[in-house]
Amino acid sequence: MTGHQADAGKDRIEGADKADGPAEDNRSLFSDMATLLADGRTFAEAEVAYQKARLGYAGKRGLRIAICGALALVCVIFALFALIIGVILGLAPYLTVWGSSAAVVIALLLAALVCLVIARHNARRISAAFRDEPEA
Repeated sequence: MTGHQADAGKDRIEGADKADGPAEDNRSLFSDMATLLADGRTFAEAEVAYQKARLGYAGKRGLRIAICGALALVCVIFALFALIIGVILGLAPYLTVWGSSAAVVIALLLAALVCLVIARHNARRISAAFRDEPEA
């Protein structure tokens, strides 16, 4: 590279600096703050739109989960009814229809009693955990 070409390149670089210089001098702190505020507002609007989209998606999926869960619960209840009827019919030759019905009812009531005792025990433990005095 010759000296003339190097000087021409140097003038172009210095000229670019001079062209950018006055534009940068015209910027002020207030214009920078206004730009920052506008960018922040744009970011906030984009974030709100994103969160709305996420919430809509989760809402639709949550509704599907609730519907499927409710249908599964209904199927389980029907299966339990079928099991109860099957047990009654299966025991009928041995205990008669009324005897097998009574046996199934007594078994279900005992299961309910066990569940209630467990629930009461857990409720007492929870209430004891929130009291100041230790459990006796």
